[in-house]
Amino acid sequence: MTAGPQSLRPLQGGRKSDQVFERITALIRSGEWPTGSRLPPERELAALLNTSRPTVREAIYRAELVGLIEVRHGTGSFVMASAPRAAPDRPMIELIRKEAHRVSEFFEIRRALEGWCAMQAARAATAADLKAMKACLDTMRRLAVTDAAWEANDIAFHSALAAATGNPLAIRIMETLREGFAAFYRFKRYVPNQEDHRVIWQHHVDIYDGVRRRDPAAAHAALIAHMDFVEEKLGEGISGLGGKPPRRKTARG
Repeated sequence: MTAGPQSLRPLQGGRKSDQVFERITALIRSGEWPTGSRLPPERELAALLNTSRPTVREAIYRAELVGLIEVRHGTGSFVMASAPRAAPDRPMIELIRKEAHRVSEFFEIRRALEGWCAMQAARAATAADLKAMKACLDTMRRLAVTDAAWEANDIAFHSALAAATGNPLAIRIMETLREGFAAFYRFKRYVPNQEDHRVIWQHHVDIYDGVRRRDPAAAHAALIAHMDFVEEKLGEGISGLGGKPPRRKTARG
């Protein structure tokens, strides 16, 4: 479904990515692009709005971040909701979204929490926990990071890691972070080359092996290596959208 010329009249002045985002939001709210429909291709949107593809890409990324659309690599962008999703932990999620440009701080929090999860899982994981993690790894082995099914198994793997701690609070906080930064988690789909794909796969294997061998230090080190790598790639993606890359710190606590 495509919008008419009046709906997608060329942009005027001001920050164009903000205007494109507002146009997309308005078209979704009006029902011109109903839930489940596919947005016009990026090239078509750029031509209709007389703007650049990076500007359109930035606006689409922002719409995905707030839950309006889902970008399916190789397929297109699909409308997921007529308005941003409500959530039980909305105040925290909205804070995360508002501060999305401070990606480095998000990763510092995730390193602290999920790094602890990796260590605790190595101490407390049951046979059932290990089986759940291994099942995700076995499925991920057969998939490319660009495959939509990778995301579901990636999330399931990290959920199983948190569950292996036996700590309900850690599990809930991880769920909240994932919901607030859903689009960031999907960035792994856009890692550009097969070598990087293999690195991401190996990170998950190393985390699992550390937990399986009851080696908290090894599990923690593998988790931190994974976070560092994903942050670097995410920073490259944000830079490609015209944003500021995360501020990297020279030392980790």
